Amino acid sequence: MGRTSLPGFYLRFVGSDTLPKSLSRREVEECFGLSAEDIHELRPPRFRGTARLGAAVQLVMLRATGRHPDALSGLPPVLLRHLTSTLGMSATDIASVTSLYKDRATRFEHQLWARQRVGFAVVDDTTKALLADALRELATTAVSVNDLVHQSEHWLFDRRLVLPGDRNLRDMARTAFADQENAALETIRIGVPREHIHRALLHTFSKRSGPGGHTVLDWLRTPPGKHGQLTLSEVTKKIECLKALHVHEWKLSAIALNRLKAYSQEVVNRTPSATKNLSPEQRELEMVSFLHVTLLEQTDLAAEMGARRLTDLYRKASGKVLKKQADSSVDLRAERVELKEVLYDKKLTAEQIVAAMRKLVPQNEPDFAGTRAQLVREALVKEEAPRVSALLNSLGILEIRGEASDKALRQLKLLRDLAKRGATSLPEGLDVSFADPGWHLLLQSPDRKLALAALKVSAATALRKAIKGGKLWLAHSGRHRSRADQLMSEPEWAQKNMSLIRALSLTDDPYKFLERVLERVDAGLAQLAKAVEEGALTIDNQGHISIAPIQALEVEPQVTKTRESMFNMIGGAQFGNMLVEIDAKTRFSQALLGRMAKDIGELKAVYGALYAHGTENNAKGVCAMIPGLQVSQITMAMRALEASGRLREANTRIIDFQQSMPIAMLWGQGDKASSDSMTLDTSRHLHSARMEYRRKQHGVGIYVHMLDTWALFHDQPIVINDRQAAPAVHGVEAHNCTRREDQIRLSLLAVDTHGYTNAAMAIAKLLGFDLCVRLRQLSERKMFMAWGDAPPESLERLVVGKVSLRKIRAGWMELLRLIASIRQGRLTAAEAIARLGSAARGDPVHAAADELGKLLRTVFLCDYFTIPEFRREMHALLNRGESIHQLQRAVYHGRVGVSRGRRADELRTISTSHTLLTNVVIAWNTMKMQDVVDRWKAIKHPIEDHWIRRIGPVHFEHVNFKGTITFEIDSYADALIQRQPKLRARRV
Repeated sequence: MGRTSLPGFYLRFVGSDTLPKSLSRREVEECFGLSAEDIHELRPPRFRGTARLGAAVQLVMLRATGRHPDALSGLPPVLLRHLTSTLGMSATDIASVTSLYKDRATRFEHQLWARQRVGFAVVDDTTKALLADALRELATTAVSVNDLVHQSEHWLFDRRLVLPGDRNLRDMARTAFADQENAALETIRIGVPREHIHRALLHTFSKRSGPGGHTVLDWLRTPPGKHGQLTLSEVTKKIECLKALHVHEWKLSAIALNRLKAYSQEVVNRTPSATKNLSPEQRELEMVSFLHVTLLEQTDLAAEMGARRLTDLYRKASGKVLKKQADSSVDLRAERVELKEVLYDKKLTAEQIVAAMRKLVPQNEPDFAGTRAQLVREALVKEEAPRVSALLNSLGILEIRGEASDKALRQLKLLRDLAKRGATSLPEGLDVSFADPGWHLLLQSPDRKLALAALKVSAATALRKAIKGGKLWLAHSGRHRSRADQLMSEPEWAQKNMSLIRALSLTDDPYKFLERVLERVDAGLAQLAKAVEEGALTIDNQGHISIAPIQALEVEPQVTKTRESMFNMIGGAQFGNMLVEIDAKTRFSQALLGRMAKDIGELKAVYGALYAHGTENNAKGVCAMIPGLQVSQITMAMRALEASGRLREANTRIIDFQQSMPIAMLWGQGDKASSDSMTLDTSRHLHSARMEYRRKQHGVGIYVHMLDTWALFHDQPIVINDRQAAPAVHGVEAHNCTRREDQIRLSLLAVDTHGYTNAAMAIAKLLGFDLCVRLRQLSERKMFMAWGDAPPESLERLVVGKVSLRKIRAGWMELLRLIASIRQGRLTAAEAIARLGSAARGDPVHAAADELGKLLRTVFLCDYFTIPEFRREMHALLNRGESIHQLQRAVYHGRVGVSRGRRADELRTISTSHTLLTNVVIAWNTMKMQDVVDRWKAIKHPIEDHWIRRIGPVHFEHVNFKGTITFEIDSYADALIQRQPKLRARRV
């Protein structure tokens, strides 16, 4: 049996009234088994003959699906064989439930018995009203009616209610969905003036001036081009266009953002002409949503591109400074040679030597004063000021908000006042306290034009830092919202804080929390001191701890032989057939479509869309590899995969299936994970691409989380070379929050140096798991203690930093408010940590998280240095992550196309499709490995658990990823293709 703590895989039959004939023996045993008590209840004389088998079918079907079995549909032979064998009955070839009963009354009597046995009730008027309320709530986030039906089936199953007919549920879902749309339309009628809608529709469907004859809607739907000032200007023009239509004045907060994005996606997925031909109400709903969401996205994009543009200018100025310094060093070496020749020339008198030296070093020569940072600032002001000025002008359309006393806002206000007056220089005697001290010298320069240029660069730098740190925010933005919008309101927090803090298993008293942490710090340092005294560790002359590297375990010959024999028995496989076989086991295509595929062509289109998104190929290339498909079919399916949540649900089904295999328990318990980034090569013109300096290629990062059972459970696209602490913590929190109460939650995440910050370590701990980091540099392995505490005597040479407990106490309640807001879904863990970076220095919440993180890092390092088993487990987790990158490269070995990945939704789909395809290989390997192990154990072939523990399921040399793609669907059609309803014969 699989793990009872991971029941997601065993719920995949919920809602089915028929079962596929391709069920395996293991699936039947796991999902349709009879307990000893069941067999006792099914004994004669109450149940006799074939009716006894019929009662068993009624019982196991209701328990696994929540529905009574379809009377006319056939039963899988493997299920009948299993039940007859379990009940001690003779084998039968009876095909349907009706065939098992002589009369309908007995069948209905057995249905009642099965409901009582399982503890299910029939939906009555009361529960129907509760279901209707739940559907209205679920409809706020559901993507389609099919998704809503699926969610309603699980809602009923969790409450032990027999699922009504599909038609009844679908009618209720349609009603809830329609109610949601009507509520959204009512919000639009109230929050958006009619004249605004009329003008917006008229303008967006009109032709845009210029070549091509495209509509304004086409232009707004077009993703950004390559990174640069021209692309930024194009983005700001779109914002200007939307604001000219008064989109920023529309009041749509009553509509959930997920619903707005879903309506907006419909406009993106179809041609403008098709949108124009919709019914008036539907067109207004979708177009208003599209324009509102586009304003949010373009605002975020402008802020992101502006920040990157400023970074590029800094990098360019820094390069010029380095070149000048290199040139200066050459000149200085030449001067040194000349000075040496003059100084030691015995033919010259002292007066002649002084005169020659003064000639070599003129008095009026400029001094090389200032730090390198100061030289970079000077280069920016003198050489890049026009570009910074153009950048500020482009971003002037953004509404930047914050406290009036903020230094960045004060600089921006001064620049705007000077621009209104037409000033070309900075006034004399200006108080420059509003700028960072590093800019004071330039702002006080006698050249007042240069001083004005310095003010522009200073303002741009301060704005970027303040927005990133959350001190300033942008109106009409998705990612750069104000803290008031992200966090629970103060009145709500004041009312609910105690209950929320208890739910988090925390305390509102920072003294109690810190007392426990400090006890662990003291115990860890004592343990560390003991290890130093015993010679297990050494402290070098710089005060850093040195430790011997972990020696890899020797690979036993039996492990190598077992691996080779196992994969020889498994044999080669076509990647396309892997997809079909895993789909038959997990029905991930049903999750992708929101329903079962109507025919083979639609199913192939879904597989083709996964190929087109998850590999280096495009729709046209995949179409050439899959006979019988059109490019338009794959393109439509690719758009459908971008629907929110569907790929995640499909991926979860594959993971649950992989972890249901008994051998997965040998690899881990599912409570630990690691995370790391893999780079997909892209065109340098992609606005989110960056240079990966190790491989000298432009690319985007795919940050993946891997369970200790080898499955990839979370992924997200990131900007490479950025700190990865935010996506690291976000992946674990997203995983833990979607787990059922009886499922395993992650307790530990292992990361490399890029995947942590002190603040992230604190946030992770408060969210209920440990962030453990393999630090690369000795200088980062610094211990911290509270002010006034001293380390043990044997650690006197150790570099120990000091932590301010006062800062932790001062920001404690606001830090808990942040954690509670994350748990309530008001902001993600990634957004919270991104706001707590170095740009947030001075913020009490950042100070509290940073100081607490230093203490937690000390506790972790003490364990890391003194517990070899813990250190080895961490390295094993991280090494597994590195090995899985090889499989990821085999799946996606090329580069992202020039025109792809420009939209955030598309880039996320590429990332998750790639992860899903990788998980298909892992799940298929795990399944086949389990089959081989079962076969060996049945014939008493020597096999040990500790051998299997060292054989991972990421082997791919036996997989053919290329060539013509074929899908052997016929054997699994009843599990993957929607069954056509049978027509009952009409009585004459």
